[in-house]
Amino acid sequence: MKKSTLLCATTNAQKFSIGQAAFSNRGITLEQLVIDIDEIQGEDADTILHDKARKAFAAIGKPLLVTDDSWSVPALNGFPGPYMKSINQWFTPEDFMAIMRDKTDRTIYLEQHVAYIDADEIVTFNKRIKGVFVTEPRGHTGPPIMRVVELEGDGATIAELQDKGIVQGHSLQDDAWTNAADWYASR
Repeated sequence: MKKSTLLCATTNAQKFSIGQAAFSNRGITLEQLVIDIDEIQGEDADTILHDKARKAFAAIGKPLLVTDDSWSVPALNGFPGPYMKSINQWFTPEDFMAIMRDKTDRTIYLEQHVAYIDADEIVTFNKRIKGVFVTEPRGHTGPPIMRVVELEGDGATIAELQDKGIVQGHSLQDDAWTNAADWYASR
């Protein structure tokens, strides 16, 4: 039996807003559960996501969603990968500009990971979205990476879109969140 409300364990308001938009389009209310989960560190995003899901489910004991994003820059050998949360605390937009200054390939990939967990299963949804580093920071909303990256098809940085109140740019209309919402709505 499908429920019209689903918990989402995340402290990240921006990620929650994206998930909330995707699920509300299918008549499902996401309820944010702000719990701090001790995340393992490593380079395998699925291992991190599954560990996070198990810990959240153990703490709450109810079906829920968790999310984790990785960012991969080919010109930097995949850096920062799953470490973006920490990098966003250390780097400024200008630091990103400096590290990319001499790079001819300014491609970056947002790798979204969303997992649903209940007592019987973990189901994961992954999506790789291409973007590019802009030549100067633009926008004000969100962490530093949001001010220096334009996702393919959006025509603006993530921060510029959020400054205008746009939760999901064009690039996020077919993402891990919408795939998870479609799956959950069809159950």
